[in-house]
Amino acid sequence: MKKVIFCAMVLFLALTASVFADRVAIDDTIKAYEAVIVEAESLAAMQLIAPSDFSALEGKAEAVGPALQGIENEREWTIQDTKALAELNVRFNAAMTAIAKIIIKY
Repeated sequence: MKKVIFCAMVLFLALTASVFADRVAIDDTIKAYEAVIVEAESLAAMQLIAPSDFSALEGKAEAVGPALQGIENEREWTIQDTKALAELNVRFNAAMTAIAKIIIKY
């Protein structure tokens, strides 16, 4: 009887872990994307942007891109995730527009 209960508990924990693993991946990827956006916004607030700073931002953005594409098909994807991602995209586009204006100015 103890073996049956133990096996049932292990099975339950394994199933629960697999479900929540998707949620963690989604949250971590959105947080990583937001970190890139915060960095872009800080660059956009500068008077002059060093090429190395822009290259570093570009590299981070390129690294997050495939992860963002991968999470949209996860089982735990929600409408709130879609809204959060849309808001982050607006912020990123605004920051990149401001950066482009600074670069063009100089």
